[in-house]
Amino acid sequence: PSLPQWSVCEPGKEAIMIFDNICEVKDNYDHRLMELLVKHAPAFTVPLDEDAENVFMGMAPEADIAVVKLKEAKQYLRDFYFIHSDAPCYQENDIMAAVYYLRMLAAGRRQPLILCIPLGTNLGGHSGATPLASYLEVLSSASLTAIVTGGGNEADKRHHFLGTLSDERAEDVEVSVGEGVRGFFMEIWTEIPNILAVTILSPTGDQSGRIPVRSGIGSYNFVFEKTRLNVSYRILAENTNSELIFLQFEQPLTGIWRIRIEAVQAGDGRFHIWLPVEEFLEGEVFFLRSNPDYTITSPGDAVSVATVAYYNGNENGVAVSSGRGYTRLERVKPDFAAPGIRVPGVNLRGQISLRSGSSVAVGITAGVEALLMEWLVRIGEIPDSMQIRNLLILGADREEGRTYPNREWGYGTLNLYHTFEQIRRF
Repeated sequence: PSLPQWSVCEPGKEAIMIFDNICEVKDNYDHRLMELLVKHAPAFTVPLDEDAENVFMGMAPEADIAVVKLKEAKQYLRDFYFIHSDAPCYQENDIMAAVYYLRMLAAGRRQPLILCIPLGTNLGGHSGATPLASYLEVLSSASLTAIVTGGGNEADKRHHFLGTLSDERAEDVEVSVGEGVRGFFMEIWTEIPNILAVTILSPTGDQSGRIPVRSGIGSYNFVFEKTRLNVSYRILAENTNSELIFLQFEQPLTGIWRIRIEAVQAGDGRFHIWLPVEEFLEGEVFFLRSNPDYTITSPGDAVSVATVAYYNGNENGVAVSSGRGYTRLERVKPDFAAPGIRVPGVNLRGQISLRSGSSVAVGITAGVEALLMEWLVRIGEIPDSMQIRNLLILGADREEGRTYPNREWGYGTLNLYHTFEQIRRF
């Protein structure tokens, strides 16, 4: 059966996380909480000083805000993926329902819609083929709709491995498992005609033997380690030309586990492995030889959605945690970068606070898209998400001496004023 997909609130998404926590106690939604989502994003010229509260202005202060409070994932699914009960975690079908509701709400009110989606997951093939990414791709062609999401915070978490095989050799992938890890999972993805098989070696040297490629879920018990391994092979996963190997470790022994990847048949031999995002892990689990590229979280791999990296505006350097491109199919992502380190905004108490993370850049970009959408409508245009994204790419700042697009910055840094200049120019 098809395994469900997940998304998690990334670090820095206090606007969503605080809203969710408070609403569990207070169901009469305060409009001030809703304003945090987009109106937290500041104008870049506002200074942070003792009088900041009196001069602060959000990116789109007159925007109407609609917020959908997502329900938490079911407990049995949390148990399957070893996700702690305190971790914010939402089912993909619920996120899709929330997007559909917002789309219908905007249509009923006859208003343009900017979908701000500060959520991300490492589950899926990182090719834009998950149900949510596919749904957003369809919506991106709808008029008066723009969609923005983040690239996540996974670049420095050591949760991605990239390897290449030939017919003659196997490759051992080493995974470090810390103490107190109740369980974890990983996904191995490759493109047909590659067909891969795995052998698992425990820290004590015990091994499963090569697990044959067959449909369904198989299990192996490591007796001395008291660890149970569940393995599922899927050919043509996500209705694409991809093979997926899903590995689930229950009560893994602390130490270095080795995943031996072998080619049953090899094309280019290239494969990727992703561990869960940081919030989905209880304890330390990481690859010893990790690769920081291809760490854009889904649905940031959707082609026509604006996917935003984040950088330090004071130092003009990309954040080390900001998810890096490209997609597994080498499509260019992220599209551009926005400020996301120590960005000032208004908190629930009406005070100025500093926040960092992928979702901060998403909020800023959502505000920018709202302003651009308003201007385009006023001059008689009827843009869609791809057109809004492409206009922002057109106006992005690009430094001399740096090749664009690239994995960290995409096509450059967000600059709405320059976008207007480019529109006037061309």
